[in-house]
Amino acid sequence: MRPRVDSSWIDVVVGDNRTFVVRDHGQLRHVVSELPDPGHQYPMLSIFIGRREKDITLQVLFPHNNIRRSRSTSSIGLRADILTAETEAPVLFADGDLVAGARYLSNPPRTTDHTVAWGSLPAQKALRMVYSRLLFTFADLVCIFGDDYPDLIDVAQFLVDCVKAPPVCGLPITARPRVVVLVQGHPGSSQTNGVEINFFKKLGEADITQVSQWFSAVNLIHLDHQATGSTKYERLKSWIRKYRHETQATRQECWARYNALHLEAFFASAVSSLASCTEASFDFVLATRQGLPVTPGLSHHISQYLEVGSQARCKLDTLLSTIASALLMDHYIPGMPCKLVVPSLVPLSLFSISAFLGSPSFSFPHQQITSRSDWPSGKSFVLFLCSKLGVQFWSRGLFFIPCTDKPPIRLSVASVASETKNLWATPSHNWSQDSHELGPVQSDRVCLYCLVRPAQHSLACHHAVCDICPQLFGTPASYEEYQFTMPLCLLCLSRATLVVNVLPPTMNPTILAIDGGGVRGGIPLEFLLLIQEYLGPDCKIQDVVDLSVGSSSGGLIVLGLNAMGWDVPKCSDVFDRLARRVFSQRRQPAISWVFHLILGRDSILGNTAKWLSWLLHDSCYDASVFDTCLREAFGEQRRIFDAVSHGSSPQLNSRSRFGVVAATIAKETKSFVFGNFNAVDWFSKERSYELFRAKCASSEPSLWEVARATAAAPFYFSTAYLRDIGTFQDGGLQDNFAAGIARRISRRIWPSRPGIARLISMGTGKVESSPERSPHYRHVFYDSFLRRGFDAWMSNLDTHSKWLHMMDEVDDRIKEDYLRFDVSLKDIPSAIDNAEAMDDYRNLVILQPGSSRMARQAATALLIARFFFVVDKLPREEPSGPQIRYHGSIRCKGPTMPVLEALLRLHSQEMEFVTDTTTLGKFQGRDDICASCKRYCKPLSVVVGHPDEVFNVYLRVDRHERWRISGFPSKNGPKRLRGRSRQGNEPVLC
Repeated sequence: MRPRVDSSWIDVVVGDNRTFVVRDHGQLRHVVSELPDPGHQYPMLSIFIGRREKDITLQVLFPHNNIRRSRSTSSIGLRADILTAETEAPVLFADGDLVAGARYLSNPPRTTDHTVAWGSLPAQKALRMVYSRLLFTFADLVCIFGDDYPDLIDVAQFLVDCVKAPPVCGLPITARPRVVVLVQGHPGSSQTNGVEINFFKKLGEADITQVSQWFSAVNLIHLDHQATGSTKYERLKSWIRKYRHETQATRQECWARYNALHLEAFFASAVSSLASCTEASFDFVLATRQGLPVTPGLSHHISQYLEVGSQARCKLDTLLSTIASALLMDHYIPGMPCKLVVPSLVPLSLFSISAFLGSPSFSFPHQQITSRSDWPSGKSFVLFLCSKLGVQFWSRGLFFIPCTDKPPIRLSVASVASETKNLWATPSHNWSQDSHELGPVQSDRVCLYCLVRPAQHSLACHHAVCDICPQLFGTPASYEEYQFTMPLCLLCLSRATLVVNVLPPTMNPTILAIDGGGVRGGIPLEFLLLIQEYLGPDCKIQDVVDLSVGSSSGGLIVLGLNAMGWDVPKCSDVFDRLARRVFSQRRQPAISWVFHLILGRDSILGNTAKWLSWLLHDSCYDASVFDTCLREAFGEQRRIFDAVSHGSSPQLNSRSRFGVVAATIAKETKSFVFGNFNAVDWFSKERSYELFRAKCASSEPSLWEVARATAAAPFYFSTAYLRDIGTFQDGGLQDNFAAGIARRISRRIWPSRPGIARLISMGTGKVESSPERSPHYRHVFYDSFLRRGFDAWMSNLDTHSKWLHMMDEVDDRIKEDYLRFDVSLKDIPSAIDNAEAMDDYRNLVILQPGSSRMARQAATALLIARFFFVVDKLPREEPSGPQIRYHGSIRCKGPTMPVLEALLRLHSQEMEFVTDTTTLGKFQGRDDICASCKRYCKPLSVVVGHPDEVFNVYLRVDRHERWRISGFPSKNGPKRLRGRSRQGNEPVLC
């Protein structure tokens, strides 16, 4: 005898506080998992409501399912038709009753409870609400057995109550479910006619428009009560079969199909939506973006694009067409049910009207819009945008958008296509027609390909793109993860190769933060030389760092390493030569020199003349010498947002992010960060610091100007004036502790990352604390305000106390990922312009006990942070219990072979991947490199007790040392570990 299979699906139970709980038994998840190809199967859901007659009919309609042995213990059950389970359109059927007693809360395994906010409702009404607001949303057919209820008027009243609620959004009317009420009797008899009239009369109390928005049709079908056996239901079976074929064709024609995986995800979203609110209707379009909401600040992006477009004298019609295309491309992300909604309805359903209300007034050369009153506003603007989208989309004949693994892309700025590279020669391709208009449009704030994300990478033509578009329009590198090559600018058609490195979705950033300190910048440089020695010549420190931030002299080092692409030895050499030249001699006017010559070296008149000259020039060193040195070191043409070129190669590289800190000279001193990135919320002004980004490339400051601004230390150098931007002074005045502001910047660049993989903080020397207490009395000269102010500023260079404060705030579990490099200055003068002591500062690092060990430890930490975990397929529950197993692989970001060789050189003994409780597998170095894709790929499986369980994966290098690999810990594992798809350019899964 076959065991009984429980088909329980949905229940409405009473909780502890006499409130209702919608309980999901996970039956839909189980049914979907049993389908052979759920990603390419499009289920049809039928709902049967009744009692005895319903059970008899189900046995006839689905004879192979053994209905009696798979009955549900819950209010509503769910099964899959065995005969159609392997077809493209498998039939799922749910059954239940409209009347149910209150079930009280218990704790069966593998169920999910959703506490509802419905207030006090009878149990029967709550159950009917689940039918109407949840199950009918996904149903194709609803069969109600009228003979199982005392009166058809009750059935009609149920339908009337259903249509009073707001209908589902995002599905066309023709895709709504059809209701069939089954009754026994001959259709011509007077008794039957009377019942039928009363049924439709009651149904007529509902507004006909509301009924049509809920149901495609409502029919009353009579079963021959004189027939016996299966012949009684032949007419019903034939009708249902015909209706299903018609529904399949209708759904495909009107973009209303979703596969089994989509159905499972939509249903989970609908349950949560119903539990939280009974008034709002379920919106399919909004549900497709659950977890991926519309980009924050979309109105700012569109406003910025319209502004730069108008300045470039681009037609308004062209700009609006590109906006419409961009919104459509952003909506249809990989894995989405792309045949769910008509594209022209997407902006109205998804993008709120408020997203388009911030557009200022612009003057267009072909269509003058000179005032806000002339601009289409509110819903009119959205409707205008939708009309542009519809005309653009359908007029080109591109009406097919693929599902699942091939997302649509925008081949021209005003068209949508379904293939990436093989449609370049089609008639719809009109880049050459649009390039003369779109080529002059430039913005360093907004990605000009998608318009919905901030710009992060600049091409040689100064058109900028985000992190996602290179993954869509570029070519993946053969040997490196998340590296893409863009050989062509799609806006102006210029050919200049740009290589883009993108931080993987499951990888946390590694940060290098270098404090300021004038000539004491040799201290962090000496530490960097030690770390680079352990990394080896083939693995540059820039390749294992994702964000570098520096202030003052630290800013100069960051610019040299990242903006110029120097290796550490060259950066160290340039810094030494620059510092010795700039600080060689303080400014001394001729008259001061004469007084000293006549009256002696300590002449008051000579010193007074010198100090007066410093005051008038706002510096004690000649700023023109500093400017000349910076021009020679960084060049005059290279700008802060430009990509890096290597030698004579025409290829540009957009690698790790970097930023340098300067301070304003306003009354309320504020930090300005100049870098090669944009924050996701670049438009936000409510910050203690400002991330500067010019509107276009021509307004970006040069590297040497930024270097001058970050190192313009008061008293030593005059302020730095940056044209059209402002006047700045040394960044160390406000944020000399670079690690503090670097953490805040990282959260704005990668807000989806839960933390930091590694943070390397480098100081410029600690001054020994004086044991003497604060004096009781102020000395008239020695304790003057000049001395006190100068000492207070110099003490700001000692950032050790700020490091300790930050570590007090960091979670104890991740403190090991934060590393600090600093030395005590001992009896060496702490002045920032003492160039003669530069060698002494470097010797402090070399002679400090443990410096080499710390550098080796940092090199190991940086290398292991390059590894990240990726879930290759959705997790499934273990058959032996409630545990969940993740099947994935560990990948390596950056140059694979140099990273592996450096790690093996540092740790020749056996290493292994472990969690907090178990060993996952051995680290086999080169043997883990895939032979086909040449990338590091270590297949692993991790077992956890619950999907939200936080777990860590480490690489253990010896018995007492292990380092967490990037991307952990993380909650909601499968959602974040898989990350957002790379828009069709997935890495090879080995």
